[in-house]
Amino acid sequence: MTNTPLIAEPPMQEEMQWSMDPEAAVSLGSPDAAREPLVEVNRQFGRNVMTTIIARMVNMARGVCLVPFLLAHLGLEAYGIWTTIFILVTYVGLTTMGVSNVYIKYVAEFHARHEYDKANELLSTGLAVTIPLCAAIFACFVLGWNWFAPLLHFPPAHASDGKEAVLIVLGVFLSSIAFNAFGDMLTGTQQIASTQVFLTIGILVEFALIVWLVSAGRGIRGLAEAFLARTVINDGLTWWWAHRTIKWLHLSPRRVRKESLRYVVHFGGLVQLQSLLAILQVSIDRLAALTLINAAAAGLLDVAKKWPTSLSSIPTAFFAALLPAASHVDASSNRASWLQNLQKLYLSGARYSNLCSAAFFSAMAFWAFPILHVWLGPALPMKSALIPLFVIFNIAMQFHMLTGPGTSIFRGMGRVYEEFNYSIPNLLLLAITLPLSRWIEGAWTPFGIGVAVSVATVLSACVLMGRVLFVLDLKLSRFLRVVVLPGFSCYAVAGLLAWPATQLVAAVNRWQGVAVLLATGLLYAAGLLMVFRWWVLTDGEKQEGYRLVNRGLGLFRGREATA
Repeated sequence: MTNTPLIAEPPMQEEMQWSMDPEAAVSLGSPDAAREPLVEVNRQFGRNVMTTIIARMVNMARGVCLVPFLLAHLGLEAYGIWTTIFILVTYVGLTTMGVSNVYIKYVAEFHARHEYDKANELLSTGLAVTIPLCAAIFACFVLGWNWFAPLLHFPPAHASDGKEAVLIVLGVFLSSIAFNAFGDMLTGTQQIASTQVFLTIGILVEFALIVWLVSAGRGIRGLAEAFLARTVINDGLTWWWAHRTIKWLHLSPRRVRKESLRYVVHFGGLVQLQSLLAILQVSIDRLAALTLINAAAAGLLDVAKKWPTSLSSIPTAFFAALLPAASHVDASSNRASWLQNLQKLYLSGARYSNLCSAAFFSAMAFWAFPILHVWLGPALPMKSALIPLFVIFNIAMQFHMLTGPGTSIFRGMGRVYEEFNYSIPNLLLLAITLPLSRWIEGAWTPFGIGVAVSVATVLSACVLMGRVLFVLDLKLSRFLRVVVLPGFSCYAVAGLLAWPATQLVAAVNRWQGVAVLLATGLLYAAGLLMVFRWWVLTDGEKQEGYRLVNRGLGLFRGREATA
């Protein structure tokens, strides 16, 4: 048996392919059995990545389109309250977040070894833990509302709406975590594509409901009610599909096992703690702004991060596919090929996710003014701080995305504790950069807080990437050549178009500015294709790209002929 590896290494050239097609074989010169895990993984990898990208692009479009609408109907203060609510429920939900990664990792391993009884025992045990735990958390929050409410700093005008929204979103969030075993099970068996279809359906329904309910005057309550509808649709479809497609699925309280509980407590506990620190990293700026300044400052930081945060969901599609893939490879590779397979998986995921990240974040950073001018209109809130924050957050997000492939590989290997090499340096650096920003600015400001958090993110990301290279025995020069340097081509092309795009948008009205940005985007895409074709992509990557395009055209022609 032969296969095309994610990264083949012919003499004098590194060929990289993000989809490993067994029919387009390139021999690694190792035993067939050593290559089988990568063949199995990549039968689903490309489709999982593409469907996840599409779903996240839909979610990104929903988010960025809603911001101007919500600012116009709710105002910056109410919008800041809504973002604060989601930060709050995310922290509370982390009480059970670790079990999700337990499902994905160990279901992937048990599925690879055909140990279906163990998979059923794990899922049954997880549900037996999460359902009563989530119910207890919700009950504590309802009964202790008078104690929690002062911590949220809700303005009096929004106290009633805020309480109802918090309880709705918290209840939905916790119930989703409790019953997310079915979605995680589909992810562990590498059926990510189906989960993303259901997610997309829920997102579209939520978008329509938000527009309707907020326009009808429901305010923050309407946002919470739309989120409820989205979650019910997504979880219901996931449950139905899991029972329909996974024939070995048989859950029962009688299958609860102490051994499975150890998986949940040990691996899940580490992931839970790491997730808590990760959420703190991405939300510390808004929490600091809310506590030290006001809700409007928190809202401003959220607006500045909306595009980079939304766009980051696209390259993370690679990370979502890497976790079960790494677990599968880790469980089924023989020891002789184990490290080599993980190296190939990591470098390919890091290369393509970094190119994907750079393609978006470079344009956002160089075209900050025209994008914000068209997106929010000429009357930008706190313009002097918003534009530079927008640039800084996009660059910091590029570094943050570089850590994703490494953390996915570590979780797949069962070494989740390695992620502390990112979170702990980040928190230590924040303890320096935040007070330093206060000293430099002379007061707490949204700009100072944003810069402090971004600097800590960049430096701690470098620490984690160094650890990944050490564990996987990869040379820094190879990582820079294969992963990092290709991303600079995107910044070069975006930089060439920055001045004309800024001047043209400033000279026309808002809707004409949309046309200017669309034209600039087309030029940018054409420029990237040329640069990728001539200087970035290898011959193997170009051949794979042509093959995928021809396959897509073939499917289109087939449907056209059938019609």
